[in-house]
Amino acid sequence: MKRLMILVVAGFVIAGTACMPDNDAPTEGQAYVPVYYAKQNIQQISTEAPKATIDPGKIYAYGNYIFQNDKNSGVHIIDVSDKKHPRKTAFLNIPFTNELAVKGHYLYADNYKDMVVFDISDPALPVMVKRIENVFTPVNQNYPPYTNVLFECPDASKGVVVGWKLETVKSPKCRR
Repeated sequence: MKRLMILVVAGFVIAGTACMPDNDAPTEGQAYVPVYYAKQNIQQISTEAPKATIDPGKIYAYGNYIFQNDKNSGVHIIDVSDKKHPRKTAFLNIPFTNELAVKGHYLYADNYKDMVVFDISDPALPVMVKRIENVFTPVNQNYPPYTNVLFECPDASKGVVVGWKLETVKSPKCRR
């Protein structure tokens, strides 16, 4: 009896994360749609002019500078030498970064699956000195982070799934 119960529960778990059969799918409705990012653009890192913070993350103080993570987009470089008037001096564009650390004159950040290292001897002008590939395991984005929802099945040929948005979709085929 115990084995039968385990098989029934396992069947519900598997069915809850798999694609629905076509005959059960609604013709149109609200469903989560994958947000893609082109694989070739993930490693494109650049230093840009200061910009507004969208989704603030962790900060790191270093001398007269603060490095503030902007989740999934990069690192703001803020000069705090005038404590009453801090000012952003640059933005380090690093796609899919959420973590940063500083040791000595080096800033370490994640860039999707890789770790990137910057020389910050001059914090206003960081220079990338190294990329260490495949250090991190990316978050599983094969389905949205919600349960009991319909979603459009991801298509790896469109790029890397980096998020999900709710939209009206014709014939969503997957359910979680």
